[in-house]
Amino acid sequence: MTIKPVKIVTPVGMMGYGYEVDKLYKGIQLGASAIIIDAGSTDSGPQKLALGEGTCPHEAHVRDFGNVLDAVFHHKVKLIISSAGGDGSNSHVDEFVGIVQDYCVEKGYSLKLAKIYASVPKSVVHKALKQGVITPCGAVPELTATEIDLAVEIVAQMGQEPFMDVMAKVPDFDIIIAGRAYDPSPYAAYAIANGVTNWGTAYHMGKVMECGAQCSWPKSKEALATIWDDRFDILPLQSTSKCSPQSLAAHSLYENPRTDLHAGPGGVLDLTTSSYQQTGERSAGASGAGFHVSNPYTVKLEGAKVLGFRSIWLGSFRDPVLISQIDDFQKRLKEFLHIKFANEKFDIALKAYGKDGTMGPLEVDTSVGKEIFLLGEIQAENQILATQIANSGRVFCVHAPYEGQISTTGNYAMPVTPLEIPLGPVSCFNIYHLLPVEDPLALFPWFVMQVGLESSTAIRNPSFGFDLIKPDPKVPATNCHNDIAAKKVILQRGKTPVTSIAKDIRSKNAGPYEITFDIIFNDLDAWNFAKESPKLTPEALAPLWHANVKDVIACQFSEPARAFKFTLPRPWKAGAFGERDMHCSQQHVPLLNLVL
Repeated sequence: MTIKPVKIVTPVGMMGYGYEVDKLYKGIQLGASAIIIDAGSTDSGPQKLALGEGTCPHEAHVRDFGNVLDAVFHHKVKLIISSAGGDGSNSHVDEFVGIVQDYCVEKGYSLKLAKIYASVPKSVVHKALKQGVITPCGAVPELTATEIDLAVEIVAQMGQEPFMDVMAKVPDFDIIIAGRAYDPSPYAAYAIANGVTNWGTAYHMGKVMECGAQCSWPKSKEALATIWDDRFDILPLQSTSKCSPQSLAAHSLYENPRTDLHAGPGGVLDLTTSSYQQTGERSAGASGAGFHVSNPYTVKLEGAKVLGFRSIWLGSFRDPVLISQIDDFQKRLKEFLHIKFANEKFDIALKAYGKDGTMGPLEVDTSVGKEIFLLGEIQAENQILATQIANSGRVFCVHAPYEGQISTTGNYAMPVTPLEIPLGPVSCFNIYHLLPVEDPLALFPWFVMQVGLESSTAIRNPSFGFDLIKPDPKVPATNCHNDIAAKKVILQRGKTPVTSIAKDIRSKNAGPYEITFDIIFNDLDAWNFAKESPKLTPEALAPLWHANVKDVIACQFSEPARAFKFTLPRPWKAGAFGERDMHCSQQHVPLLNLVL
């Protein structure tokens, strides 16, 4: 048991998304000794790796850095940023270091910064492939030498070891800017480096905190974690948000394919024996998680390639005669383009919003609305060709005849110009594989530097600069979403809509290749009722998304979260050509119609 608990404040779940400065300082006032912020994910697509883009604009990162750097200098807290820029490539690590350097020079600060790189040379990956030691991570194709060569950038997800190495060898560091990291890693590392010996506690806390206060109801941004050896508490710093045992348990299984086992670098976080408690009016805690060290130690490799160039056109149909034959119209459009450009290599994707634009091949509801918004995409080897084909596709939409046509002036309402929009290169993930390593530090070199200026006039004084913010006044519990008891529903088999007994029904990508669905039930009675329902089985659920039962990755219930989880492969690669729902947040709709 640690004598003094470790406290960490996270102002936002993604660096660059913005946060409330007073909540950051409230966390410091309550004793946080470190600010830790994740800055990356595969959620927002492969363009970060393939095209060097960031998850957020450079200016958004500049904005978010300013306040945390003030806190580091004036209040002597540590700052750790992981997965710099979104992908955690070396270039984005250096971009973040540049932002820190510029701000420190402007303010006259002098701070000690360590940067950890995570980009992996292709030669290392080729060698491992030849040795036959690389394996797919989930529902992913086998890796080939060709795909390695096509990858623009390859990064590895670091575990807690590189962070721990910096903390041990440079204990007076002020800032760590890290490349791609397993999201909980910096949190676990800081907790372990400060006396927490239970890795399950440290990693479970990190799994929750990397999203900030998203584990609260209503979800918010800023959160404070207090960590002991055998347990941790989460307090949302927004006074209108509350964390409960159920909300904490529900978030513990968020965006993961399974409810219980979460694999990461060097081991597996095991939530099987976790328990959850209300620890305060607005805070909740957890204990009992385990961490199983794996042998061999594996890290996840992530890479992306450029597919070609994309152009789009967009508009809507309102004529009910055309809408009644929209499937045939789209079929004729594709046939027309393939005949007209028979000698060219290209791909076409049509998304008919109002019919199946969001879910595409997963949609089972064939009803059609009173109007259809059609987005056409073309992918070709160069931008000129892509735009030329898009132009022909748009003209077809405007002027192609159809059976029963009455109006001959034009079929298609076009809301914007240019009429065809060139979007530049399009990319996709092509490496999402596990690599065994003998040394968890080998792929992650780090460097230490002094940033900013040595200033004889600058004073490190906790009372200088931003004043610490007083705690928010207490708000009656009835202001907290879902704090009021749900209306009791009579549970009748075959007559109880799932929407009447669930407070959260959601879908989310679980990496670039999988979609996971969660149902969070109102109470234990509803959960037990649902657990016995024949509607929540692979056989019953898979057809709702045109999936095969054999493709089901997980179908599980979690009692602490009062939750059900169901996971399928994605029908399209995240962010690639033909993408319909990057975060997969709108794929849950078939669940809304279930009667249990």
